[in-house]
Amino acid sequence: MRTRGIPLTPLTAALTCALVTLAASGGAPAGPPPPPHAVTLTSAGAAAVLADDRTPFSMLAVTAPAGGPDGPGGAYRVRARQRGSGDWTPWTEVEAGEPWWAGPSDAVEVRAGRAGARLPAGLRLDLVDPGPRRAGAAEPAAYEGAGGPASRPRIVTRARWGATEDPAEPVVYGRDVRAVFVHHTAQSNDYDCADSPAVVRGLQALHQRVNGWKDLGYNYVVDKCGTVFEGRAGGSGRPVTGAHTLGFNTGTLGVAVIGRYSDRQAPPGAVAAVARLAAWALGRYGYDPAGTVTLSASLDNGRFKAGERVTVQRISGHRDVFSTECPGKALHRQLPAVRKLATGPFGGLFGGR
Repeated sequence: MRTRGIPLTPLTAALTCALVTLAASGGAPAGPPPPPHAVTLTSAGAAAVLADDRTPFSMLAVTAPAGGPDGPGGAYRVRARQRGSGDWTPWTEVEAGEPWWAGPSDAVEVRAGRAGARLPAGLRLDLVDPGPRRAGAAEPAAYEGAGGPASRPRIVTRARWGATEDPAEPVVYGRDVRAVFVHHTAQSNDYDCADSPAVVRGLQALHQRVNGWKDLGYNYVVDKCGTVFEGRAGGSGRPVTGAHTLGFNTGTLGVAVIGRYSDRQAPPGAVAAVARLAAWALGRYGYDPAGTVTLSASLDNGRFKAGERVTVQRISGHRDVFSTECPGKALHRQLPAVRKLATGPFGGLFGGR
């Protein structure tokens, strides 16, 4: 729904990055994506528009000031002007700090989520250009694993989706994978799966440049079509310690489904991909995907104290150990089906390589 006739407070900024239209295969970028461009509102207002022909972006995140009326959290309404057509997207509600995939755009409008509320001074928008692409290898080379019922799932490699690599960053490993935590990225469900590699590049840029992490936090990312992307560096199939579930990152995997699944269920392809991935990851260490595990919190995370022990399902949602809605109410209700799939059709993955 579009809103008309409301006075706007213009906010203009010049960005230096350039966006190249993304092709369906989503090959690797020619170089690291430009850093996110942060725009901060200097005064409170009913709404703000950032518009400039030199401001291309495809993903954004809204960060509220700590002293704002809603604190660092809260919800905001955003829409973007599509680059080329000039059409505005429908209004979308986003949570502060969560990414939103807008597609190639050159302007954004943001408003407070609550009726009658004003945007606080100090509100920051991080605009992300996932970078151009170049021709990659042939499609079969995009994957690790044959994808058979008793082997490694088909996984799009980091090289294929165009990850930014930093060989100086050390990789941290656990001893095994005892649990899989399912997330959603809390952004639009209306993306084209051809853009999924660019979405993953945008997520990596936000995690590195905005969150200050050394790499993409998730171990794997799954799109709504069921394509699995290798996440944090360190070797697909190895117990890489990511940054996905505060206090419970060691000895676990974080798998994020692209999209918002609060009120809408994840598509069957995505559910099946998560189940296959979890069955393989847990089965390599002989763990039953339908079982439970007791984990110890490595630090205080706001819900559990450091050293506190908690028993959860081997395949659990982020919200099971952290104060969050993630992976969305609808997807969380689908986790029993994920466990059933992981122990049924994909049960032959136990012990697979």
